[in-house]
This record gives sequence, C-alpha cells and structure tokens, in this order.
Amino acid sequence: MSTMTYQHLLDLVEGDRELIDRLLELGEIEQHAATTVTVDVDRVLIARTLVRELDIDWSGIEVILRLLGELAEARHRIAELGG
Repeated sequence: MSTMTYQHLLDLVEGDRELIDRLLELGEIEQHAATTVTVDVDRVLIARTLVRELDIDWSGIEVILRLLGELAEARHRIAELGG
C-alpha cells in the first residue's frame, strides 16, 4: 500500500476520475483527507487495464480484484507453512 496525494493518483490514472470514484466505492482506495489517499498501486493499474483495454464491466472487475486478493493471501499462507 502506498500513501500519495489525490493529484498524484489522478496523474497515475491519466485523469480518470470515474475510475477513482469506482475504486473508492469498492474500498480499493482509502481517502484520508481531501488531498491524501492510500492505494495498492498495482491493483489500481490492474483495474485501469481491465476497464480501458479489456472493457470488463465493474461487477467483473470487483470479482477479479477479490480473487487476486484471495490468491495473494493463499500464497502467503502457503509460504508460512513451508518455512
């Protein structure tokens, strides 16, 4: 997770405020103040790619992001069991 200014996030997604608003609704972006957010940059960029390049709707994006989180958690648990 990275903390950055809202403007930096806006620059990162090339001004796509709708994308930011949707990710805020999904809880993928945490807004701490009017100018500061906490994000997982990789997940934001994945969502941007899914929307722009693959034209996946938001219900599909929500499922994909959830599954990515579950996969990361499973990998973490496996790593803990192995060592």
